[in-house]
Amino acid sequence: MDKTRKKYIILVIVTIVISVIALIGASYALLTMTIEGDKKVSLTAGILKVDFAEGDNINLDNVAPMTDVQGQKTTPYTFTITNTGNINAYYHVSLEEDVNNTLSNSYLKMRLTSDNGYDSGVVKVSGYGTGEFDITSEATLEPSDKVTYQLWMWLDYNADNSAQGKEYKSKIVVTSYDREQKTAVDTLLAKVNPENLDYNNATDEQKKEMWTFSHPETEQTPVLTDYRYIGKDPNNYVMFNNETWRIIGVFTVDDGTGKKEERLKIIRDESIGSYSWDNKDTTTGAEMDGGKNNWTDARLNYLLNPDHESNSIGGSLYWNSGSGTCYSGPHNTTISCVFTNTGLKREAQNMIGDSLWYLGGTDEFSSESDGLTKHFYSYERGTYVYGVRDTSWLGKVGLMYPSDYGYATSGGDTYNRDYCLNSSILFIWDADCFNNNWLYDASVREQYTMTPYGYDNTFLLYGEGAGLVSPYSSHGSETYTEVKPVVFLKSNIKIVDGDGSSSNPYILKN
Repeated sequence: MDKTRKKYIILVIVTIVISVIALIGASYALLTMTIEGDKKVSLTAGILKVDFAEGDNINLDNVAPMTDVQGQKTTPYTFTITNTGNINAYYHVSLEEDVNNTLSNSYLKMRLTSDNGYDSGVVKVSGYGTGEFDITSEATLEPSDKVTYQLWMWLDYNADNSAQGKEYKSKIVVTSYDREQKTAVDTLLAKVNPENLDYNNATDEQKKEMWTFSHPETEQTPVLTDYRYIGKDPNNYVMFNNETWRIIGVFTVDDGTGKKEERLKIIRDESIGSYSWDNKDTTTGAEMDGGKNNWTDARLNYLLNPDHESNSIGGSLYWNSGSGTCYSGPHNTTISCVFTNTGLKREAQNMIGDSLWYLGGTDEFSSESDGLTKHFYSYERGTYVYGVRDTSWLGKVGLMYPSDYGYATSGGDTYNRDYCLNSSILFIWDADCFNNNWLYDASVREQYTMTPYGYDNTFLLYGEGAGLVSPYSSHGSETYTEVKPVVFLKSNIKIVDGDGSSSNPYILKN
């Protein structure tokens, strides 16, 4: 390229950049956010009183794009919520966007803090959704207590000329509600079947609901009862993260502080792709070249969960709906990965609670004497692991257990539920067992579980093609090894619509 031609291209680029800056800087009424009422307003609903500060509103008229640092130096909009009653008050805060907005909220950033320690951090408004959406989860005020919130909102520094002359209006909505309203757990447990009900003698309606399962004490858990969906196609479909997920059941969950409560456990209906459980070798922290079967620092864990953003490969990409590079294949192999559509969105993240997951393993499941589903339940909650491994983990996104798969069968006419539950899940089951198991997915060949193998540095894999559970190398070198994330939802989640069928899945509300 000659020097004259190169100079011309540079001049054109500079002219375009200057034009963009000039247009944005000289624009007027670029962004307007209005809050109803230009004086101090006090609203009371039930036992909650909300005070909006006078003259403390966000004014984004004649504003240019700004950095996050600049945005947080603007004057915030302040409002105070007070509990005027003598019982606990429950509320959440949301934004309600004007239907006539012409500026997309993808151009906006915000931060919400409170004087009792809440801090959303800097977030894109579009991360919450559009229309009306929560910007805080459920919060509680004890009698006579109050909390003051500060909301900053600004035009993103990266906004381009398409934001020119557009308008955005929104208002803050504080919603009070009755905590005694039935939760999703309450709603589903009201329809649960007794443990001794014979599946083949149950009505069609009963077959669609959960079954009761009693479990003995294990090394890590006391005597427990949980409730699970079983059979070929129960009514356990739920919309979560704008996707179809399935409810495994209701379980007693420890939130890591010792507090235990019954919560929904759900699994994504489709795989998010094929990634390594862990593919470290001896140069990157494993004892051998086949990976490391410790979920606490597994690469798949870091991909699925928050707080690993500092990892340049895979770190929290699924949790943050990001894209980049992920581990897949043997010996630290990586691939490109994109979770912008399949990753977790803000609303879904707010529905997931911290949970204590059990990481016990086993090497004794070679026969019906030690390989039944009930044995796996005990192994998973035991303390037998290979080498130096953790026996539990506190986190948000995990995988299913082998026992989740085993307990989901209803059996069939020839080989019934009792037969299936008394057959080792290491071996190929009769078709009555896996074809009448809603967790069996013949569309994928193999799928990860969370449980490690205790004999050596491998983990346990659920093989869809044969309907069995088997040991497998941690690196997942075969690219068809699938990942279906599993989460425990918060206890306050409610069902607001749907009947759980595939055509009318449950709709959840935080």
